[in-house]
Amino acid sequence: MKSIFSFFLDIEKLIYKILMWFILVPKTLVKITLNPAWAPDYVKEELEKDNTPFDEYISPIILLLVVALIPAVAFNLLPTFGASISSPAETQPTTDRVLSFEVRTDFRSSSTEMDYFHTWTVTRVVSASTGNGNQVIKTEIHYPQGPVNFIEEIDDNTVKDKFLFTFQDPGEYLVAVSAGKFNPDKFDPASQQGIVTEIYPSTLRVIVPVKLEDPIVISNEERTKDTEAASSEGIESFTASVQRENTLFLAIALMLPPLFFALATKLLITTIGEDTLKESFYTQCYYFSPLSLAIWASYYARYFFTSDAYFFASGNLAIQIIWLPTLLAALWFVRAEVKTIEDARGLNGIRSLAITLICIAVMLFAASGIFQFATLQDDVRLLAIRAYPILAATMIAGFGLAWYRRRRSRHEFMKPSHFVGIAVNAVVLLALLGFVSARFGVQTQSNAAPSTEPPQATSTALAGATEPSIPAVTANPSTQTALPEATSTELAESPTPTLNPYYVDEFNTDLTKWSTFMTSGDSRMVIPPVVDRGVLPLQLLQVDDRVGQYYLINDAFSYSDVKVEAVVTNRGNNSNGVGLICRYSNVGWYEVQISNSQRFAIYVVDSVGLVSQGYNEVLTGESTAIRSGPSTNVYTLTCKGKTISLSVNGELLGEFEDTYLGLTDGKIGLSIWSPQTLPVIVDIETLTVSAPE
Repeated sequence: MKSIFSFFLDIEKLIYKILMWFILVPKTLVKITLNPAWAPDYVKEELEKDNTPFDEYISPIILLLVVALIPAVAFNLLPTFGASISSPAETQPTTDRVLSFEVRTDFRSSSTEMDYFHTWTVTRVVSASTGNGNQVIKTEIHYPQGPVNFIEEIDDNTVKDKFLFTFQDPGEYLVAVSAGKFNPDKFDPASQQGIVTEIYPSTLRVIVPVKLEDPIVISNEERTKDTEAASSEGIESFTASVQRENTLFLAIALMLPPLFFALATKLLITTIGEDTLKESFYTQCYYFSPLSLAIWASYYARYFFTSDAYFFASGNLAIQIIWLPTLLAALWFVRAEVKTIEDARGLNGIRSLAITLICIAVMLFAASGIFQFATLQDDVRLLAIRAYPILAATMIAGFGLAWYRRRRSRHEFMKPSHFVGIAVNAVVLLALLGFVSARFGVQTQSNAAPSTEPPQATSTALAGATEPSIPAVTANPSTQTALPEATSTELAESPTPTLNPYYVDEFNTDLTKWSTFMTSGDSRMVIPPVVDRGVLPLQLLQVDDRVGQYYLINDAFSYSDVKVEAVVTNRGNNSNGVGLICRYSNVGWYEVQISNSQRFAIYVVDSVGLVSQGYNEVLTGESTAIRSGPSTNVYTLTCKGKTISLSVNGELLGEFEDTYLGLTDGKIGLSIWSPQTLPVIVDIETLTVSAPE
């Protein structure tokens, strides 16, 4: 075990070495920059020493690692600046459509002379197929002295803000926030005019379902990291990063460009070996050090840049100023390389410049290939696999050519035994290839295609349904689906179920085959429907100012083409509305809505956002065929192929051909609502489900 005295001696050496680096690194960089021709002579002198080389100036390899490797490793540990929006509904699913949002923003600048603002925007996503763009439905600006301000300053760099919004309609929304920091003398947050020192956007995607009982879905792919390089954890992470194995590979990669230039300097003028290339390699490490330092310095300056750095100069001018040192360093590097190649190879300036530019072009091409490897990796994989046997065949051909030239140099001629030997080798090679193919061959035979024969569908008759007066029609099995709730017990109670899905329901029994839900309003508005003397009464009561929309879906059958006809009596106000539904599923449905105020509409309801989530109105109008007031009407919905049509009291009011959502089958149902006044009171006298003509 080391003594404490030895430990302090090691600490002393380490501290002294680091302190000397603080002196020798700037000293060496200044010397190289002011006099590039000094480097080759100094390297040659130091390599000839037996002890303590590179004592007056820092070693070229250590210098390059200090100015290139350390900034590369440290960059991954820098704090991430930006805004991160979140909502409690992300982790705690809710059906409440009043949602709160919070944004946390980490700014680059810690200036106390600046103020903060947050611009919140709620946008409804509208499909391009509808012909309309996204709709901005809410904008709210928070800033000091503003009408709304929930900004909380955590420290000079970090702030939080909150936002509350009520989603009235189903659909897909984008809740976006732009968090900014500004100088009050240069920017007006109320008008959003002026110069902002920093601004960071962040967006949440909110999907509001059609059904009230379904939870709202929130997705967020934007997250920021909280690592700070200046913290103790950051320092420990930095030490661990330097000691990782991948850092060694990064260090080797940083040494490849100097080695490449060293090879270009000595190629074809001397024998390439460890000792002959070492002097040129060390010199190139010196030349690459100022260039690497300039690149990383500009990159770090760009990362921490805010517009007040150059007194609110234009963005283009600021970027030019930031990258000016790197451009000057690049020109210096080219001039130093041209002079080195001139001296080493004895060439004129034009040829030396051409060699330098070719080397730089090769390096840039290799670097671009590395950066684009993620997108080109499959092409690289295929190219490598295809090139491998070609290279192997080329090596065999080269071996044969070298063997032949050796024989010619010894004045030996080909004999028949040589041709026999070549033939025997070829046969053995082919046999080995056949064995390898049979033993380790890749199986490319595709699996047998699965059977596409549809399973036999079953049907369950609706409880209480009576036989229609029209002749019985056998349903197409491919358009029927089994009742999900059906169990073996139910089948036992009905041993002889009818396969006829068409019926007339006169509501003489209960509603066990019907499921209910709401897409707007409050469950307190609904009086649970109870069949009473052959009538299905439906009612919505007044609760605050909410608009209720209540649905009943028949779960007994699924239809492709169907005709739904309801005899409805209005017992409430003149705005009572009744809807008929076909092809209902979790994806969406078609719905016609008729109001006693003599208005009607056809909707394509997109539940999941295949085209445009929510209620998509495709046809609307008015008709005197609808009897207003407390009267009875016959509403008919026909779904046949792509055509959805509505008739009232035997008169066709409108039809629509669906060409974009394309629902093919589903259940039928009813709905009630009132867009104006409550209560809603309607009686469903009969419901007839039949095949369309």
